[in-house]
Amino acid sequence: MSNVTIPEQMLAWPLFGAGMENFGVNDQPCTIPVPEIKADELLVRIDAIGLCFSDVKLIRAGEAHPRVISKDLKKDPVIPGHEAVMTVVKVGDSLSGKFNVGERFIIQADIYVNGKGFAYGYAINGGMEQYSVIDQRILNGDEGCYLLPISEEMPSAVAALLEPWTCVQASYMIENRTAPLAKGRVFIAAGDKQIYTAGEALKKAAPSSVTAWGLSAEALEALNQELGLKIALVDEIPSGVEFDDIFLCNLPTEFAEPAAKLGSRGAVTSFIGQYQSRNGMFDVGRIHYEGFFYQGASGTDLSKAYGLNSRNQLKKGGTCWLPGGAGAMGQMHTQLAVENPDGPSRILVTDMDSARIANVESLLCETIARRGIEFKAVNPSTLSKDEFEALLNDFAPDGFDDIVMLVPVVPVLVQAAQHLGKDGLMNIFAGIPAGVEGVLSIDGIVNRNQRYIGSSGSRTEHLRHTLVLSETGKLNPVTALAAIGGMKSLKQGLEAVIAAKFPGKTVIFPNAPDMPLTPISEIAKLGAEIGDTLACGETYTMATELELKSIYEDNF
Repeated sequence: MSNVTIPEQMLAWPLFGAGMENFGVNDQPCTIPVPEIKADELLVRIDAIGLCFSDVKLIRAGEAHPRVISKDLKKDPVIPGHEAVMTVVKVGDSLSGKFNVGERFIIQADIYVNGKGFAYGYAINGGMEQYSVIDQRILNGDEGCYLLPISEEMPSAVAALLEPWTCVQASYMIENRTAPLAKGRVFIAAGDKQIYTAGEALKKAAPSSVTAWGLSAEALEALNQELGLKIALVDEIPSGVEFDDIFLCNLPTEFAEPAAKLGSRGAVTSFIGQYQSRNGMFDVGRIHYEGFFYQGASGTDLSKAYGLNSRNQLKKGGTCWLPGGAGAMGQMHTQLAVENPDGPSRILVTDMDSARIANVESLLCETIARRGIEFKAVNPSTLSKDEFEALLNDFAPDGFDDIVMLVPVVPVLVQAAQHLGKDGLMNIFAGIPAGVEGVLSIDGIVNRNQRYIGSSGSRTEHLRHTLVLSETGKLNPVTALAAIGGMKSLKQGLEAVIAAKFPGKTVIFPNAPDMPLTPISEIAKLGAEIGDTLACGETYTMATELELKSIYEDNF
């Protein structure tokens, strides 16, 4: 591939403002110049781009999206697309010998430079264009190079699935803090006159500052002596400040709710004391987006809750519920739960689309039978509210060990949380916006050791892990591929994502502009020879991709 012909013009889907009407022009991609590169940059051809509901969120939000750095998209548009597969077509002079024309990569889109986010497809132009510039932010960021090489044997459509698969994998690799942050900022709020002890973990953390509200003079003096510093006592719950560790000690709900909002990214909030039959409205969106963690313990030791129920994996042999487990991303979670030999033995999948449920059951039936899993898949819309509650209680009379929340709907989350069992773990994977609140049981957190975790995106090490799993046959990512299409059908593909039209992921080939949006089940219609390339008559292969290339090739 040393002699690559690079066109002067290309197709791209710029975002000119919030709303689908501002994506592209007149529902079509724009024709723009292929960008020039600097000496320390690469020009890549986008071979495939996966469509994600996160793209929809970006388009709907425009400049208001937290990852967008453009202040005026009308004047300074961004090109979305973060699930990208690319081939190097031009190397800047200063990168000669480090990169070569023809090398193929996937990209870790969560790019940071000196701690500041420059996400690919949000702050940096992404893969919804035929050619893309890879600059030093990507090549030399905080985690080094955010490009990972892929082999010639991996189809681009499959490689485009590795980023979403990685987000799923990463959600079970969350590193929950098991101690207060060293040299961190601490807030303690008490609703009684108890004397609270810091405990060994908090003393060892040696916080840089401690702010307190509601402590009696005796309690304040005891903690001052134990921690060896002067605690700042305030006369009201603070606002506009953030803390790394928050301790809410027998605190009435009307004070606990605002105090729990004071967390920094990755903050741990501990409910300490007696909380019988108590609920509260807490920011469930920030559990997902900012890694908030709620824990609790009875008694008066502030360190007691750390390290309790800090698992991040589904409980071996446990009972698991996946609300939304037949959707595009939900199917991946369900597949992992079913295929994991150390996974749950009883699995309930609920989804509002019966066709998607049937697809998941068909996809996983052999593995379910081989592992002897008790598996049940249900469409709640076919049942009355009482019937559905009875089903949940019957399937998990003592509550679920794990609930993986794959529906970004707070009422569903709140209902599900009521069915967490002792030592239960809810993984909030669905992207409920930060700032959105839902009712959580403080009683359950403190007295039944229930925990809530969440994550957004992934790191380069996670993507590398998924790539290795795929290359060694321990993960079969192609099962998530549901539809393909060309550049001109990209917006139609996003509309299909919004409507949940396909039971899995959609992948677009930017350099096959006229390929129609087609479900994998009908892919044989795209060419007379394509059916013969499908493994077992239904699974996309490299031979399938080569045949599509011969039909729709336009620098594909």
